[in-house]
Amino acid sequence: MRTKNALAIALLALSPLANAHISGMNAALPPGTSDKLAAPTLTQWTHHGGGIAYLFAGTVTLDTPGAPPHTELAVGAQLNAYATTGSHQMVFGIATEAWAYPGSHSMLTGIEATTINMEPDNAWRKIALWSTYKTRADIYYDQVPADPANINAQALRIESQPGTGFERGIVLSKYSLHPSRKESRPILIDLREVPADVVVGWDLIAFPDGCSLRYRGGGRLATVCPQ
Repeated sequence: MRTKNALAIALLALSPLANAHISGMNAALPPGTSDKLAAPTLTQWTHHGGGIAYLFAGTVTLDTPGAPPHTELAVGAQLNAYATTGSHQMVFGIATEAWAYPGSHSMLTGIEATTINMEPDNAWRKIALWSTYKTRADIYYDQVPADPANINAQALRIESQPGTGFERGIVLSKYSLHPSRKESRPILIDLREVPADVVVGWDLIAFPDGCSLRYRGGGRLATVCPQ
């Protein structure tokens, strides 16, 4: 993108999630913070070209060179949706859609999660998409629950409407994997952080006929089917 391009931006001034009536956020309160929005705000506009069309845009910069490493946190956006006790409905933390109307030959991306690392010696993990399951707020991280509450929990689900579907499920492009100074060969699926005796207790792949692919240890795989 050329720097001379003008950005077409519709800025929506949202109150920070640091207000006293929202608990557990541990958010910083910069000077000038106000708490005046207490109702939904809906914004819609049509862009006719001449730069990038944003509905709303925001940037948070973490500038803490004097703080101990890995003690401060910056979150570009946090969107929470809650279901209260007795409310048995459907809750999405965030839902995004990219549309191509009839007659539009556009490339569509529902969501793009990007990590940008400009320091070659940064050996800390860079994760483009982190799917995390929780049963409690982060402040209670160390309080391990008696029940994992994980019935029908799914880290990644691929689904489409009836009569359609993705042509390909998971696609790796030519430049998707690359070796590093740490890994001389890139790894497609990495189970090394999981103890071997734990992996043995998993079904690596479950098939519609009831068969499953399991790890038997020592680099051996086995297919197990119901009797």
